[in-house]
Amino acid sequence: MKTAEFFKTLQAQNLTHLEKDSGVSRQALHGALKTNNMRLDNLTSVAKAIKLNVEFVPARTEYNLMASLAKFGVPVAHSKDGNLNLEETVAESLKRSRTDGVYETLVPYLLFLNLEKLSPNKLAAVALVEDQVNVLGYFAELANQYYPHPNLQHLLKLLQPAKSLTKEFLVLTTKSLFPELFEKNELALKWNLKVRGTVDNHMQRWNKWATSQKSS
Repeated sequence: MKTAEFFKTLQAQNLTHLEKDSGVSRQALHGALKTNNMRLDNLTSVAKAIKLNVEFVPARTEYNLMASLAKFGVPVAHSKDGNLNLEETVAESLKRSRTDGVYETLVPYLLFLNLEKLSPNKLAAVALVEDQVNVLGYFAELANQYYPHPNLQHLLKLLQPAKSLTKEFLVLTTKSLFPELFEKNELALKWNLKVRGTVDNHMQRWNKWATSQKSS
């Protein structure tokens, strides 16, 4: 439940009963309704009284995403204090990949670095929820081309039946009117995506990254 929904629910409560059940004063409850703000200890008590749990979720900001990518080993120039888990990091990256081509390079390498941690079922669910099955399929295909692994192959099998048949550009650019530039990447075309990046370029870049990380 989001903040606005919580205070709407709170407004519908009998404050006399809520004061008794939560131990929070009527004055504090009225103040919370007026400002849509509440002290954390009062919030916890009120939520418990109306059969709710307080839960904090990581902010999906660009800073937190980049810090989370760095935390999982992707060589981006950022701190490693991100608090998104692996599935959340993939989910947010999939959404941003539609407007920023850098994620075409980052996400497959993220998958490669975390092969043993991957949950194919969870990642397939992420792609379905975000409506990015084709994008994750392509990224998993790239990662599996770079380093074949059962988890990636299982993920691809899960995504295949849900693949969209519509052909589209991964990222629209000013050069999208020149189709010959976007029809060289067979792995992308396999997932009905048109991209600028070539498989060989990605492989060469990841080899450099892997070599650099081993020597550091």
